Amino acid sequence: MKVLHFGAGNIGRGFIGRAILQSGFDLTFTDINQNIIDSLNYHKKYKVKLVGYKYEKIFNINNFRAIQLNNPDILNIVSNVDLITTAIGALSLDKIALILAQGIILKIKLKSTNLLNVIACENKVQASSYLKGIVLKIIPIKYHEYFNNYIGFIDCSIDTIIPSIFSFEKNNLSLTAENFREWIVDKKQFKGTIPKIVDMTISNNLKSFIDRKIFTLNTGHAITAYLGWIKKYKTIYESIKDNDIKNIVQGAMEESGLTLIKKYSFNKKNHFSYITQILHRFQNPLLLDKVERIARNPLQKLAENERLIKPLLIAKKYSFSYHNLIKGIAAALCYKNKNDLESIKIFNLIKILGIKEALFQISNLPLDSHEMNLIVFEYISIKKKFF
Repeated sequence: MKVLHFGAGNIGRGFIGRAILQSGFDLTFTDINQNIIDSLNYHKKYKVKLVGYKYEKIFNINNFRAIQLNNPDILNIVSNVDLITTAIGALSLDKIALILAQGIILKIKLKSTNLLNVIACENKVQASSYLKGIVLKIIPIKYHEYFNNYIGFIDCSIDTIIPSIFSFEKNNLSLTAENFREWIVDKKQFKGTIPKIVDMTISNNLKSFIDRKIFTLNTGHAITAYLGWIKKYKTIYESIKDNDIKNIVQGAMEESGLTLIKKYSFNKKNHFSYITQILHRFQNPLLLDKVERIARNPLQKLAENERLIKPLLIAKKYSFSYHNLIKGIAAALCYKNKNDLESIKIFNLIKILGIKEALFQISNLPLDSHEMNLIVFEYISIKKKFF
């Protein structure tokens, strides 16, 4: 099976690419970063070190190709592969939609009847369906019947931590990743035979896994980062070792967890064990994940259907507590990093409009709501104490 993977970064090399290559498939990496592409083609190999509690194992990864994203040959590759995967960041999906559309149009013109499946492995609910919608708008209507018959877009939930730290090899391609990894895909969306890929699990109930991951792991991760930034910690490990931060993060995940338990009838004991496991993962000293990396793109993370606001709204709907979620949202609004354009945009919105109107524009929370007032109060408290 031929596979094209968009994004030769941490998740691309350390998880998705590794899993595909270990499954014996023919893989081509593509990325906008010419240096990474050149390095992959020069060294032709890299290592992935999986680490966990009293566990360490190194995998040698090779037998791949790499091509720069803007190389015209990318369209031929899109038209010929059986599977396309992405790990480029949810905000970059729009940027590859045109390439996918042009490659699929070429595939149609070549009268290919080979099925193509696309899996967007991003921190976004139904990322593949989102990408499909953009691609479909680009492709002429006369090709839509072919598109619907031969092209599958498969939503997934992906969960692992691969921090941005220096490589343990001189070639700067090798990675340290946590041993915990979860890649769950929607069985119903595939076209044709589902490929057997290492670490990929098939599910008939993907939505529950997506929500469990985004509104537990991603919620906790983001709040850890924003609280850690306020206290000037550099890593998630340092941040979660602070008991005040840990208690808020655990409390927020439990508040969000109760909404998931209610909505999906999850077993409470099992879900709270999942939360404990996440806290242990954050405390892994071998994974020095930078606060700045996890905190990035706060506008996206503060959106109405995202990891911070959505759990709050559902908790309110069920009349559950959301005290710690409020603290996390307020901390996110305090995040100001000169290297993060979204954080600067939030800062300027607050400066011009005031905190209430800014939060309304960012998250669509009603101006006169109880939760709005609680967030504003917590925001002011943080500002007085730490800034």
